[in-house]
Amino acid sequence: MAGQEQPGKAGRQEIGRFTFTAQEIVRFAAAFDPQPFHLDAAAAQSSPFGGLVASGWHTVCVWMGLFVRAHGPATHALPPAHPAAIAPVGVGFGMTGLKWPAPVRAGDTIVFFTEILDMRPSGSRPGWSILHRRNTAGRADGTPVLAFELKHMAPDGGGI
Repeated sequence: MAGQEQPGKAGRQEIGRFTFTAQEIVRFAAAFDPQPFHLDAAAAQSSPFGGLVASGWHTVCVWMGLFVRAHGPATHALPPAHPAAIAPVGVGFGMTGLKWPAPVRAGDTIVFFTEILDMRPSGSRPGWSILHRRNTAGRADGTPVLAFELKHMAPDGGGI
C-alpha cells in the first residue's frame, strides 16, 4: 500500500509522496541551507540550476518524515512502553552514498522509496534487528532526485 511500509515485506516499497512548493523551499532554506538558489527565485536564475531549487537536505528530511510516518500504523496496537512504539524506525548508524542526481523544483511531486537489502538479529540487543536499506526518490517521470543507503537498528514488531 502506498504511503505505508508493510511489515516483513521484501522489495522496494513506496513510503509516500510530497509536492515541494516555492514557499516551502524558501522556508526550509532560510532555516537550514541559506544559499541564494534556495532562497530567491530571481537570484537562482543565474545559478547553475537556472531557477529556484530545493536543498538536497530538504529532500532527505522529507524522506525521514515519510519513513517514520510509514511505520506509525504498525505501532498503534503496541503497548506504549514497547521499543517499537517509542522508536518505530530505531536508531541510525549512518548513511553512505548520498546523491542528489537532479534538482527538485517548486511544483515537483517526488515519490519516496525504501528497500531492505539485508536484515539480521542484533547480537547485543534481543528483540532488535540491524537493517541495511537502499532509499531513493524521484519524480513521477522516473527522474531520480535522491539516493542513499542507511544502516540502522530497529525494534522487532514495529513494522520493519
